[in-house]
Amino acid sequence: MIRVSIPSYHKVVEDNNDSYTVFTTEVCIIATGKIISVQKRYSEFELLHKQLKKQMKTPEFPPKKVMKFSYKVLEQRRLALQTYLQGVVLTDKIPKVLLHFLNVEQYIYGSQDSLDQIDSSNRTTHQPLIAFAPEAYLQDSNRNASWDIVSAGVLAALYNNVEDLVVR
Repeated sequence: MIRVSIPSYHKVVEDNNDSYTVFTTEVCIIATGKIISVQKRYSEFELLHKQLKKQMKTPEFPPKKVMKFSYKVLEQRRLALQTYLQGVVLTDKIPKVLLHFLNVEQYIYGSQDSLDQIDSSNRTTHQPLIAFAPEAYLQDSNRNASWDIVSAGVLAALYNNVEDLVVR
């Protein structure tokens, strides 16, 4: 139903020179193709984890380390948080608290706010398809018999035997 990734993070500096790191979380709603981006701090992920533990068996949550925040540490944390979220999303029932955390409730529920969880057992098991008009494969009579290498590659990728498709 949804795909989640954390492609980046950045440091936020407040007026009083305090700083913290936010992780940019991108959510793709598969049914519509809409992508929502939210920024969350590690402490917000921690709070989400505590709420999710009450409702379900959760994947391992990345521990809070008392280290100097280098790029390597932050990158490891980003990857660990991404893995955690992807593990939660793969469950049969996506908890409403997760959808609220990701700010996607309104895109999923619409007017059915009374539901506690979404049944994702009827999730699609394939990637979106690219379709071409049938005319795209007709050869131009002005062209010679040799195939354009790009057209041949696309046809080879889409069909098992390209030779069956060639009109001579």
